[in-house]
Amino acid sequence: MSQPPKTLDELRQEIDRIDETMHQLLIERGGIIDALVRVKRTGETGSAFRPGREADMMRRLVARHSGRLPFSAVEHIWRTIISGFTHVQAPYAVHVDGSGDQGTLRDLARFQMGFDVPLVMQDGPDAVIAAVSRSQGDLGLIGLGRTATPWWEGLGRPGQPVVMARLPFLIYADRPAATPAVVIAKPLGDAAVDEVAAVAADFAGPPQPGMFDVLAECFTDRWRGLVAVPSANLPEGAPRLGSFARPMDLMARADAEAAAE
Repeated sequence: MSQPPKTLDELRQEIDRIDETMHQLLIERGGIIDALVRVKRTGETGSAFRPGREADMMRRLVARHSGRLPFSAVEHIWRTIISGFTHVQAPYAVHVDGSGDQGTLRDLARFQMGFDVPLVMQDGPDAVIAAVSRSQGDLGLIGLGRTATPWWEGLGRPGQPVVMARLPFLIYADRPAATPAVVIAKPLGDAAVDEVAAVAADFAGPPQPGMFDVLAECFTDRWRGLVAVPSANLPEGAPRLGSFARPMDLMARADAEAAAE
């Protein structure tokens, strides 16, 4: 005999139970972070950012997600949790390039870091780099594309920040806050993820299409660019300016899976 359908009140009680469980799990996660902070103060030192772990977490979210809730909401929730707890471990601010469309980069920063992490608007990429280099552990967010100056040439020098992430990491249809950008930070050492290298390129004229993935470019008397090269294929001596996790293009993956059927 089939069970009678649950009443509206019973369904709401189940939702309340799930909400309480999620809150209790966040409190439990906070307790683990407290223990982690104590361990770091007596042992490990350095930045709380772990871009490799974050990339792995996003990949696991993609693999297990299903149901009615849009994936963009799931990604935003998890990114807020990650950024919020990272801020608890070591408070930081995000310096945002304000030379272009400030609204889109601000939206990207809020989607990525939530609302607890302070945002500081800067006049341009050079100001972002300078602010991050002066800080203890702040991040910088710089938009990609064509630019008037090769700002990336200020990265990678002794004491200067490097590229630590490329956004968006997850690429899918109707994704909010999809403005292409890089996140910069002071070198993370072993915490950095080295799947794709960010490299400075300099040519007399524009390179051939497809030679590499162009992140940002400036053309005056010469063509200068910030390009992405798989770390395994990086030529020896290339002017490396950081590295990041390889983004996941979920639309391309879906197309490939459909073609294979």
